Amino acid sequence: MKKLLYLIAAASLILAPAVPCLSKDKGPNYEKRMAWWTKARFGMFIHWGIYSVPAHAEWYMNNGHVPRSKYELYAKEFDPTDFNADEWVRIAREAGMKYLVITSKHHDGFCMFNTKATKYNVVDATPWHKDPLKALSAACRKYGVRFCVYYSIMDWHSPDQGAYDPNPSHPTYNPTHFKPGKKQDYMKYMETQLKELITQYHPGVIWFDGGWMNGWTKRDGQEIYNYLRKLDPRIIVNNRAGVGDYETPEQEIPPNGIPGHDWETCMTINNDWGYDAADHDFKSPETLIRNLVDIVSKGGNYLLNVGPTSKGIIPKPEVDRLKAMGEWLRVNGNAIYGSGASPFAIKLPWGRCTSKRDKLFFEVFRWPTNGKLEVKGLGTLPTRAILLAGKKRLRVESNGPDMVINVPSEPPDRICSVIELDFNGEPVVYNPPQIESEYGIFMDSLFVTIKSPTPGVIVRYTTDGNPPNAECPEVTGQIPLNITTDIGAALFEGDKRVSGTSSRLFIKVNPLPPSTVSNLQSGLLYKYFTGVWDSIPDFSEMAPKLSGRISNVSLPPGNSKEHFGVEYTGYIKIPATGIYSFYLTSDDGSKLYVGDSLIVDNDYPHGATEKEGVVALGQGAHPVRVEYFQATGDDSLSLFIKGPALNKELIPDMWLLSPK
Repeated sequence: MKKLLYLIAAASLILAPAVPCLSKDKGPNYEKRMAWWTKARFGMFIHWGIYSVPAHAEWYMNNGHVPRSKYELYAKEFDPTDFNADEWVRIAREAGMKYLVITSKHHDGFCMFNTKATKYNVVDATPWHKDPLKALSAACRKYGVRFCVYYSIMDWHSPDQGAYDPNPSHPTYNPTHFKPGKKQDYMKYMETQLKELITQYHPGVIWFDGGWMNGWTKRDGQEIYNYLRKLDPRIIVNNRAGVGDYETPEQEIPPNGIPGHDWETCMTINNDWGYDAADHDFKSPETLIRNLVDIVSKGGNYLLNVGPTSKGIIPKPEVDRLKAMGEWLRVNGNAIYGSGASPFAIKLPWGRCTSKRDKLFFEVFRWPTNGKLEVKGLGTLPTRAILLAGKKRLRVESNGPDMVINVPSEPPDRICSVIELDFNGEPVVYNPPQIESEYGIFMDSLFVTIKSPTPGVIVRYTTDGNPPNAECPEVTGQIPLNITTDIGAALFEGDKRVSGTSSRLFIKVNPLPPSTVSNLQSGLLYKYFTGVWDSIPDFSEMAPKLSGRISNVSLPPGNSKEHFGVEYTGYIKIPATGIYSFYLTSDDGSKLYVGDSLIVDNDYPHGATEKEGVVALGQGAHPVRVEYFQATGDDSLSLFIKGPALNKELIPDMWLLSPK
């Protein structure tokens, strides 16, 4: 039985990755230069630098508040006598990785290549006096792996950039800013080094990072992008300079991919990018293999990181996991390399699907115990179905609108078994209809639109959520609703249902009544806490370090940049009764409550992520509470609103109030 708790059902959470603009160069040249990258699907990320000496990961200079003069001393201890470029690249190749991206300069500013732009580099400043990028680029050519480089725009060591907090004994660098009159000097420094990277090592990708520093603009990114394109018309550039060729979600897999864009999820094997001697929280081979499959099934690439030690050794737990991935790919790689996203719009209950022109690959995570793998919405039967492991042929049969693949009782691979389906031409997939309305709740009446993703078919619907049959009404226009209704819809060819059923519940609600309050003034009250958390704690059980009033939902001044939390309380003054959407963006976790109801849940560690919640509110003042925590790395928090006669915008300061 469905409970009509509209505040729960209406809090529809949508992940919307916030990404910079991509290059407008999407013509034939774009497709040509991106061809190797989109075919590769799997690459190795390497974070390596002098931060491996203290072994507290790549942000140690910032997180440990280490003065520049003290941090520079780690270069004198960096002597990776066990470094072997051939071994590193063989590890990548045996893992099934097709490209390799290594840090040429991370945020700490230390250059891991031979550069004339500064003496603060691995050749001049360390007792090792060798150029690892030269050796790795040669090894990549030798073993058929594409060599690429990472480059940080933010530079904690640069004389042209100032620290966020320049306290000489306890500095905080992130985010830096350009010193007055020094921006063009740093741009020239960047151009010099980028030219060296391209002419000395011929990378396939320049992978920018650190573009959130204060003073860097999209115009700067466009200038650098154009400069690189002139140096090497074939170069691929990621989007983190503000302009680029592909998007880069970090430590997460977008639930629906990023349709219409090339993209790549970068992710760590454990928790840190650079070597951290205390970080033993390694992902399992099962997680890593299924991540790869999941990403490719959504049209993306997987850039998986390793963090070598100061001696130049990739830690054994990381190598072991990469070997497991390579073993799986040697059997099932045809489902990954050169494959595209699944043609199925709905999530498959047993796993994932990847595609090529006349092939589908079913990556099965949950093997059917009855020996029958059911596939809904596949409109053409394959000419052949085989298990990639052992090449065993499988029998396929129709079962009404569904297809059934008869499989062995035991899976050939406990992590992910792959079935290849071959077709005469491109397979036909009937995805369920799309049931659309701006909101899933309404107060008086609502019009719902049902669209077919496949032309030339009939759409039929029900109002009780059940699968429609040939006797159910056909969709001929918008469907009016004035009571709570559960709509189910499917595609038909004549009397035959050819798709699965989509359903959506639309709930008629009464708006939350406003509170009767007086003696309010502008701004919210906030309490500031410190602590190490991986989710929002119970702030009511804690004593705040600071408290005060703030004009809007933003991070208070003077925060520590790491390991802190904030609770905001007060009221929001709603100008008119209606349905309102709230958009909460944070890095890391956050939650929004209106009254006692959780409207947006954006908790847990992640990069800048926006989630939406919807609620009906009466005109007047409503209690609000926002909770936020920051772990490490970047931090951000903002709250937008959309409602009757109101486009999406930051909540106006004048709407936020709290007791005097």
